[in-house]
Amino acid sequence: MALNVEVVSREKKVWTGEAKYVRARTLDGDIGIMSGHIPTMALLAEDGELIIEPVSGEKIVTRLHEGFLTVSNNKVIIAAKHANI
Repeated sequence: MALNVEVVSREKKVWTGEAKYVRARTLDGDIGIMSGHIPTMALLAEDGELIIEPVSGEKIVTRLHEGFLTVSNNKVIIAAKHANI
């Protein structure tokens, strides 16, 4: 089963889609998320890398600037001050 991922910034919806894997930098270090991950909420680092491996297509690598992420029922929501893909 794939993850349903949504990345948003203050300005816009940056990316939505299905992914096999997501990795983001939090205040406590990197977190890797795959299907079946336990419910989680974390604060994003001031300047950290985001990696998304979509179900189809090229791996996405970008930078995030502050915000938070949530994981619940194979859905990952990432809300950052600034994000571009």
